Amino acid sequence: MNFTVGEIAALVGGKASGSQNKKITSIRPLESSDEFSVSYLENAELLSKIKELKAGCLLAPLREKEKIKLDLPVVWVENPKLAFAKLLGIEEKRTQKNYSPFVSPHAVVAPGADVDDSAYVGHFAVIEEGAVIGRNAVIEANCYVGKNSRIGENTRLYPGVVARENVFIGKNCIIHPNATLGGDGYGFVKNGAVYEKIPQIGSVKIGDGVEIGSNSAVDRATLGETEIGDGTKLDNLVHIAHNVKIGKNCLIVAQVGIAGSCVIGDNVIISGQAGVADHVKIGDNSVIVARTGVIGPVKPGSVLFGYLARPRNEYMKIEAILSKLPDIYDFYKKAKKHPAFQENEKKND
Repeated sequence: MNFTVGEIAALVGGKASGSQNKKITSIRPLESSDEFSVSYLENAELLSKIKELKAGCLLAPLREKEKIKLDLPVVWVENPKLAFAKLLGIEEKRTQKNYSPFVSPHAVVAPGADVDDSAYVGHFAVIEEGAVIGRNAVIEANCYVGKNSRIGENTRLYPGVVARENVFIGKNCIIHPNATLGGDGYGFVKNGAVYEKIPQIGSVKIGDGVEIGSNSAVDRATLGETEIGDGTKLDNLVHIAHNVKIGKNCLIVAQVGIAGSCVIGDNVIISGQAGVADHVKIGDNSVIVARTGVIGPVKPGSVLFGYLARPRNEYMKIEAILSKLPDIYDFYKKAKKHPAFQENEKKND
């Protein structure tokens, strides 16, 4: 990085105060900043927790300008964290490899595949018959794109990604290393003493702007489509089972498992190690807290937490009693005021 404070303000759409010609050469967290680095401050309260502020330039919230008095260059923006992310994106493009149009001589591209002239296909990648690789897409080393699958414009598959047959990935997506899209759904039917496999002949449809973390799995549908909506972000080690429908702009954190045929609304957050039982519907704008087990429908805007393994019948009885606990407690408070209750308390003392 090598920008002046004024140039940084222009890049992030902010307004600079202080020396606009000061050179900034690095991006750093606030705690380890120095006089040549840019950092960000989310709110004025954080200043009291910092012993010594050494940043050469600070991205700060315009709404709190009157509260933040600093003797250093400041770029005032609506959302400092978002502005910081823009700078990180610029630095990322500078430091990462430039993926110019290229098809490695070591890649295997089937004669019937359609690879756009602007795409990048890395070493030992395999593109099968009928697959379509869109404009400016990046297919890195050792990726596999199956028969009749489509990779959208500006989408990037990091090394080792598998997109099996009939997987449709939208524009501007990022799929991290070793993610598997379109693996068979977990479907079996008992035949006497053994389990017979139910063929999984559906597909996977990934919307635009989706990000899927390393070692995550999105299973193909038995019939129809497993769907992930535009803007949804999956962390590492997430499992999405067959025929699941996930809405737009959801956040699904590490080690979450969502069982088959669930329907997840828009703007839902499912935190780490939470589990969702099959055929459950979760309404828009809900939050599932970490390690929560969801076994029934969730109303829009809900915040759910809690899970403890017990014998099923015992657990259901406890849940039924817990729902009545506020009424039981109200009854207890009234009972405490009764003379007979108070007299009994005195005897026990």
